[in-house]
Amino acid sequence: MVFFLVSRRALRYEPLVALVQLLAGLALLLVGGRLLVDAAVAIAWRLGVPPLLIGLTVVAWGTSAPELALNLTASVLGTPDLTLGNVVGANLCNLGLALGIAALVRPLVVHATVVQREIPMLLLLMALFAAATLGGDHVGLPLRRLKGGMMLVLFASYSIYVVRAGLRQRQEDQELTEEVAQSERPLGSAPLRLALVALLGGLALLTVGGNMAARAAVDIAHALGVSDRVVGVTIVSIGTTLPEMATGLIAVLRGHVDLTVGNAVGSCLFNLGCIYGLCSLIAPAPAPPGALPSIAAMCVLGAALVPMSRASNRALARLEGTLLLIIYGLWMAVELMGAQARTPLR
Repeated sequence: MVFFLVSRRALRYEPLVALVQLLAGLALLLVGGRLLVDAAVAIAWRLGVPPLLIGLTVVAWGTSAPELALNLTASVLGTPDLTLGNVVGANLCNLGLALGIAALVRPLVVHATVVQREIPMLLLLMALFAAATLGGDHVGLPLRRLKGGMMLVLFASYSIYVVRAGLRQRQEDQELTEEVAQSERPLGSAPLRLALVALLGGLALLTVGGNMAARAAVDIAHALGVSDRVVGVTIVSIGTTLPEMATGLIAVLRGHVDLTVGNAVGSCLFNLGCIYGLCSLIAPAPAPPGALPSIAAMCVLGAALVPMSRASNRALARLEGTLLLIIYGLWMAVELMGAQARTPLR
């Protein structure tokens, strides 16, 4: 009888411990992500990199670093469902929540470069992602690794091109140089050495937080009878995309609307090309049952940017932001109802 009571107490408190561990891991991810972004931006400012290039590379990649740490850890631990769910959920949060909320605050004018370069690349990576994950067991592991490797190569080639184009634009466009000179200095007057120390500290926090959050998310999923994918697309994905949402809102309030769009789209490119590309090489796996609505919603949000960004005023205003939030809300409702339907009664 005593053993039975102890076992029941253990079963009752284990999910609570896992939840505390998940929150602690997400907190470390957020702190590490913000520290990494501030340090990277400070280094970029010291080196004279223009703000547009910062938004598409350093800020976008830095705010996606929590997803990178989490998903690499999940892949090593052998939970590819969590990886796929988090990548899809993070992109849905970036396109639905981050852009939607920011558009309600202030219209987001989409830069012509984003329309001509980033959005087409995003749609291409989404198509490759769907081709690599859907199809069930008919697609073998070598083919999945090949498609993931293709995505990683495309992202690397795109990144090199963006950096070179940004450096050329820095030399040719005097306005960008003036914007760098007038912008606020990140981390105050921190020297380059302090920024490098902060960068290493952010990476350390991301590594520890990613390991804690991945293990806790798997424990919660098993304890509640919910699949790893559902946990990834809901709690974990929202928590790890808070840096993108915070950065986007700060940029909008300061008037840098192009930085907000570049951060959201650039983070999605990083999630698909770098994170999923690397994770598919480590642990390639097909999409689990029920993943089609999430992948379809991600592709719909990506495709919706095409007509929105090519409108006459080429801006995401309150109407477009509301539509993005509605699509995200509908997806979340379908996902949660599906998770409840698949959860066995206890």
